[in-house]
Amino acid sequence: METMTVNSVNSANAASSTAAIMAAGGAGSPFHVFRPKTAAAKAAEAKPVVITSKSVKAALEAADALLADYTKLKVEVLDRSDRALWEMLEKTYGFSSQIDSSTTKREARTELIKKIQQRDQQTMASNSSTEAVVVRYVFTDQSRQSRNNYTIAMEKARSLGIPVDKFADFLTEHGGVGKVVEKIFDYEEDEQAVAQELADALKAEKTARTELVGRLYSAMAHTVESQISYSGEVSNWVPEKPKTKAKTDGTEKVDPKFEKGNFVFFVTVKNPETGKFRVVQGNVFDKAYEQQLLASIAERMEATTDQLSTVVQGLEQSIGFGDMVTAEQEAVAA
Repeated sequence: METMTVNSVNSANAASSTAAIMAAGGAGSPFHVFRPKTAAAKAAEAKPVVITSKSVKAALEAADALLADYTKLKVEVLDRSDRALWEMLEKTYGFSSQIDSSTTKREARTELIKKIQQRDQQTMASNSSTEAVVVRYVFTDQSRQSRNNYTIAMEKARSLGIPVDKFADFLTEHGGVGKVVEKIFDYEEDEQAVAQELADALKAEKTARTELVGRLYSAMAHTVESQISYSGEVSNWVPEKPKTKAKTDGTEKVDPKFEKGNFVFFVTVKNPETGKFRVVQGNVFDKAYEQQLLASIAERMEATTDQLSTVVQGLEQSIGFGDMVTAEQEAVAA
């Protein structure tokens, strides 16, 4: 444990000064960037769809006919060839396309899902693809993995624009359902590349915002007029670094999980009678966890990265932060 004492300086004046700055919320004040994000506006309700009961009934009858065909296939077809299954899947693929192009698509899907839940006594997500719903309805005795493979093969065929009457040939050309599932088609490579670019951009954005919040706190430490008085213990939550065999070149890899962070995080409790806060405990964490805390704060801030960067740079320039850091380092060295 560590003990830290900080004297109270001009707390009353500082409180009023800070309140005035926060109330002003001007461009020169860093406090306005700590405003939390507002809740997103509720999505507009979907327009009601006129239900054509005859159309929905016809869709259910077609689904039942597919189910009967599949049952007949299992019982009567002695030659359980892959081609027979692929042709059955072609019918299912065609039926899925019919539902998707129907004006009563939503109602037909809803009724199919209800019947699945009643029959199987299991839930099914309402946002499942139409292919997944139809496959689940028809291929009742197949394993979850088999049904997933059927669904994926159909979804890939749809993305590639495979006509309904060419689906069985599509499976034949690529060696069957399993091979289609495993194969990475050109459009999937493009999607994966875009997804990777997006992931990299989001990671870079998170890193930049986290760094900016840390810089903001460091700069604000040189501008605030108040200090808290605390002589209690500061809990050190930095785990002890395990002993490892030293490298021959004498270098040692720095691991942020075992390095002390730059900030002390205080836990305070508000006194309802006085309105003041009592400092209960100070906490020092390792750099890795400290970065997680700063990242969580950065994520909740309404300010954009550009706005946050502008505030941080402006504050650092206004206090001559670079010169100040150099002076502090020289004082420590002396």
